[in-house]
Amino acid sequence: MTSNPRKPIELPPLQEPARSSRKVFGAARTVARQFWFRPREALSLAEIRHNGRIIRNLSLLLKTGPAEPPEIFVDGERHLDMAATAKSHGIDEAMLRDVVARRRGQTARMAYLTFGIAWLIVGWWFWQAWSSRLTAGHMIVGLEFISFAGLFFLLAFKNAWQNWQLRRGQLGSAMEYLSTTEPFWPY
Repeated sequence: MTSNPRKPIELPPLQEPARSSRKVFGAARTVARQFWFRPREALSLAEIRHNGRIIRNLSLLLKTGPAEPPEIFVDGERHLDMAATAKSHGIDEAMLRDVVARRRGQTARMAYLTFGIAWLIVGWWFWQAWSSRLTAGHMIVGLEFISFAGLFFLLAFKNAWQNWQLRRGQLGSAMEYLSTTEPFWPY
């Protein structure tokens, strides 16, 4: 057996690739082209004119102010004048009656929903007060949380009051609503 010694592979020495002046000038030309053509594309004269018209129209709208909102007309006894109100809104009287009926349903649902949420908060508050230790931190949190129940009770009252006004077709104060002989609960 003869030993065959392995010869190492000889690699050429590492050299940095030569940069030609052509590549450097090509890169410089590309950068210059980007700086020259991109701003011209971004700031075309047509777009500047278009944006100027938009700004002019918006400034005119600001100067003239908002359009007058449609009015709700009531007579001397604070009854809703359906014909005049419908004309003010640009709809017929039957459509206004449909809108009032839908709004009545919305106020009834919101009144019951907010009333139920308020009682859930009060129940949760009582449960927390009963099951936790009596410390200053728990009392402060309890007092802060009960204000949410008050808020939901007020929202329920507001929606029930609006429902009552829509049912009657007449404006009325909150005290008139509370002292009414008609059904109190919204429907």
